[in-house]
Amino acid sequence: MKRIREMALVGLLGAAMSSCAPLYTTLTVKAASIEVGMTKEEVKAKMGAPRYRRFDGNRDEWEYRTLYDADNDVVVLHFYNNRVVSMDSFREVRHYHPDGEKK
Repeated sequence: MKRIREMALVGLLGAAMSSCAPLYTTLTVKAASIEVGMTKEEVKAKMGAPRYRRFDGNRDEWEYRTLYDADNDVVVLHFYNNRVVSMDSFREVRHYHPDGEKK
């Protein structure tokens, strides 16, 4: 009986961990489908609404972030006249401060 419980627990943990894997790749997978010339509506349909938005005249910048532990995957899309002109993506790593707190 104890062995059955152990096997069930291992199975549940494995299923739970494997179901989280898509969460870690979702933002980067979606960003890989973005192409120069796409409209804001097309981007929103693929990526959803941006977390942050900056604009100046005909230029827009949309920022998407996904938080993992202390790090963020960041995707920044640049628009001109409502069309994608460039994209930047990176992992933002937070460093520990000497007093033990993340800064």
